[in-house]
Amino acid sequence: MATSTGHEWLVMCPDYPDSLQKRLSVRQEHLQGLQKDPEDFWLFGGAFLEEPIKEGETPKMKGSAMLIRANTKEEVIERLKNDVYVKGGVWDWDKVQVLPFKCALRKAL
Repeated sequence: MATSTGHEWLVMCPDYPDSLQKRLSVRQEHLQGLQKDPEDFWLFGGAFLEEPIKEGETPKMKGSAMLIRANTKEEVIERLKNDVYVKGGVWDWDKVQVLPFKCALRKAL
């Protein structure tokens, strides 16, 4: 994959119903795979939840949201299709959304 430049893409990847255990079983492999991409490809990312996290409980993750920098939508799709969350049946590929994005506000964490 070429080094990312140009455009930002907002990506929403809902999980298949009842796939939390499958997600948790491949999560480390997913996170390790992110390290192989160009440093400026992933701008932010994380899980969206059924409810706020409760202390002492596993978060009830039901999908992923991310902001990606890439030249084309096809580049984003190619990368996502190779993710263990797609290959392992976590993300519901038919419901994935990849939208052009123009950020109006950024704040450092």
